Amino acid sequence: MLTNAARQKFPEASLILLAAAVCAVVDASHMAPAAATEMEYAAPLAMALGRFQRAWPTFSAIMSATMIMYVGLSLTRTALRRYLYPVHTLVGIPLTGIVVCGFGLSAEYLSTAVLLLIVAMIFKRLYICFGRDEIVPQLFPAMVYLGCTPLLHAPMTAFVVLLIPIIIVCRLSLRNCVAAVAGALLPVFVVSYLGWAGGGEFCHTAYGLWRAMLTPAGFDAESYLTVAHLALLGMTLFATVCSVILYRSDRFAVSVTARKIWNFTIAIMLLAVGLFIGLPSSGHMSIAVVSLLASTLMPMFFVRMENYISSSLYWLMIAAAIWSLNA
Repeated sequence: MLTNAARQKFPEASLILLAAAVCAVVDASHMAPAAATEMEYAAPLAMALGRFQRAWPTFSAIMSATMIMYVGLSLTRTALRRYLYPVHTLVGIPLTGIVVCGFGLSAEYLSTAVLLLIVAMIFKRLYICFGRDEIVPQLFPAMVYLGCTPLLHAPMTAFVVLLIPIIIVCRLSLRNCVAAVAGALLPVFVVSYLGWAGGGEFCHTAYGLWRAMLTPAGFDAESYLTVAHLALLGMTLFATVCSVILYRSDRFAVSVTARKIWNFTIAIMLLAVGLFIGLPSSGHMSIAVVSLLASTLMPMFFVRMENYISSSLYWLMIAAAIWSLNA
């Protein structure tokens, strides 16, 4: 079924995801690690994972590839169980690997893989919340995961601050709102408490994350935006925008619950893109998060368009991802 991207079998889709995950990690492992910045010092989990990666590079590479594999399989399974697409399709599995591999991981590839895993777990649990009356058992851990993301990547601080009001205005009960806010603040509170117990300032972690979020990361956009990356970016943007248009053009294409999930995902995607453009601390890890979100929307394009169009774009994306590895 390689000539029909939307009708791939599980072995084919999984092999492409595995190959993309391995290539992404191998490519990132050859990057020279950047000098430690204030943003990295403010993210204690990223610092710990960075030390682990330097001490155990081979094991870290295997773990990173495994986590990327799990992210692709888990997000696609969640989307299918929530009926986000009109038909059953596994194209989301290889698409996750293609965009993650094509846009690349940072030199701290273990931290990036863990961040992608956490983002996948957040959306997996939030999607379940749309289909349940009792959502606290899923909402609270999802927001705890969200609260952990700034400890890995400082720009995610803005994501937490802005996503909390979005969750609250979704007509949730007071109990659910309290669970969402408490879950999002809990990780930073725990780290702040441990730092205070060790003799430091209680607000040092929160202040450091906020300051690091507003500090330029030193990301060289000009050298990153090669022809291969621009080609893949254009195709990803095209497929994502077309997927949204196709979803909006037919109100009966998916169920009511799926439409709520679609609207929520589109809002989060726009928020992530806006933060990536607006924050000076954005970098490789921010691109990885945005590309992961796009991979959950793009399958709509591949199942609704004619086979020769969708499959041609699919193979062009694979070619651009391979090209980016050699660029």
